[in-house]
Amino acid sequence: EVWLKKQAQAQGWAKAQKLQGRNTSQGLLGLSIQGEKAAITELNCETDFVARNEKFQSILDNLAKTCLTLSPPANTEEQVTKANISSAEISQLKIGDGSTLADLVALNIGQIGENMAIGEATLVQAVSGLNLSGFAHPATETGFSNLLCGRYAAVMVYAHVEKGPTPLPEDLDIEKIPSQICQHIIGMNPTCVKNPDDKENSLLNQTFLMDESLTVEELCSAAGIKIVDFIRREIGRSN
Repeated sequence: EVWLKKQAQAQGWAKAQKLQGRNTSQGLLGLSIQGEKAAITELNCETDFVARNEKFQSILDNLAKTCLTLSPPANTEEQVTKANISSAEISQLKIGDGSTLADLVALNIGQIGENMAIGEATLVQAVSGLNLSGFAHPATETGFSNLLCGRYAAVMVYAHVEKGPTPLPEDLDIEKIPSQICQHIIGMNPTCVKNPDDKENSLLNQTFLMDESLTVEELCSAAGIKIVDFIRREIGRSN
């Protein structure tokens, strides 16, 4: 069995080297949240068909789980620490059987027969007491319980605060508000939480995507949410 695995790995690397120059413009982002930490990972491939493959999504799950074991540089002055991890660094991270993530990708290139490449990852760490919510679009069904997949992904860090005097509209579910704000972040692409000099790109000043009678700030007041920070990623673009 060990010999067979080594043989498959060697064949995988041979295939990976042969396909190395082929374009990998398709793929998915994988988003996983664990407590006050989140990881957004990227895996690229040649075709959308392979991106929907269970083996491909299994690699994404491994990428996200492995990146969640890392700790971003400690910054005691910030409530949220964000770190980008290069594809070269991720490739050398070890998984359960002692092989690297690069080995895992090469093995699957050998089995699937299409070029794949690990992209940059983003790690988000919030201080204790803050909450994280995430969303991926278009949502891709996976068999992995703690993995969201899509071509776009967003993570929001927020705190629960006292609700404002204006009630939440009846058609909005308070439990879904954090993930809906993440969906808004993907759709409207704000660049900051709030900037008086750039209201158009300020998340809190934008009209809420799911209810245009409210701004995101008015929504947060009604729901008792204070947005601390957010991050938005899309496939094929470095953060």
